[in-house]
Amino acid sequence: MSGLAAPALDDALMAPLPQFAGDELAQMLREHFGISGSLARISGERDLNLHVACADGRDVVFKICGDSDSAEELAFQNAALTHLARTDPALPVPRVVAARDGSTIVVHESGGRRNLLRVLTYLPGEPALGSALSRAQRVEIGMLAARLDRALADFDHPGAHRAFIWDLVHFASLREKVAFLDTGQRKALAERVLDRFAEAVAPLLPALPRQVIHNDLNQNNLLLQPQDGSVSGIIDFGDMIRTIRVAEVAIAAAHLLYREADPPSAMAQVVKGYARVLPLETDEIAVLPVLIQARLVTRELIVSWRRQANPAATTSYRDDVSRFGWEALARCDALSPTELHARLAEAAGLGNR
Repeated sequence: MSGLAAPALDDALMAPLPQFAGDELAQMLREHFGISGSLARISGERDLNLHVACADGRDVVFKICGDSDSAEELAFQNAALTHLARTDPALPVPRVVAARDGSTIVVHESGGRRNLLRVLTYLPGEPALGSALSRAQRVEIGMLAARLDRALADFDHPGAHRAFIWDLVHFASLREKVAFLDTGQRKALAERVLDRFAEAVAPLLPALPRQVIHNDLNQNNLLLQPQDGSVSGIIDFGDMIRTIRVAEVAIAAAHLLYREADPPSAMAQVVKGYARVLPLETDEIAVLPVLIQARLVTRELIVSWRRQANPAATTSYRDDVSRFGWEALARCDALSPTELHARLAEAAGLGNR
């Protein structure tokens, strides 16, 4: 059980994915959304997701959520996507597809099971995780992260206010999960980052700007155009939450450190792109180096915990990504905090402040 004040969250992560036969899924899609086509499964942490090549030539994503997901959280995601479509329509994010009755969330009950159904537009492209990113691409990702945050700055919803295990504000509560790591070296590294968070981040948390953010701009959720390498899609809004704004750029930067031999340059490029669109405050830059490490540790703690507690629920986690994460953490652990802070402050246009 997590130290968060929301035990249902741990339950949601441990719950098995919804299970349906292919013909039953096709029937549900036709019945509720009037959509027919071929279905192919795509990965998801808590939802059963299917890419649908529709008979009419469209492509959509059919999302089936289990009992552990609340309708309020799904309504929050839909409302945020609708808000983004209005405030920055050029952002490459999914659009919500309404059901036949006009609703955007359908309650489906069958065989004693209750599931929540949604359909979103499908975005083309290949996950950025499979590419060696250029400086220009990292800057673009930082700019897109800031555009998301700028567009969401005046957005709020009851579903945004929840205790969430992936919220970096609650990083300290994950200390009890260090025991699930498989080596003493990794445990010691995670403990060092937790200690840095307590010392350098926790005291500044009350003063940091807060808003709704995407909260999961990892390289699987950033799609690239094969032709020119530009970002063609930002997907998976399931981790959205109202939290500290700087977590957005920290998460984006953290996941761009996989297989990266020069972490300070990669971080600085993301920060530079973000600051071109949204200025970062001095306190945000002060906490950013540790928040980047905290995100990497968060992923590995949650993955290790889930793999031991419920291996069947962790098929979406890749072993190579964990290896990349620990390698990135080791590189970050060896950096000078003072020099890294100065580098990121310069990238944000704050100089030595």
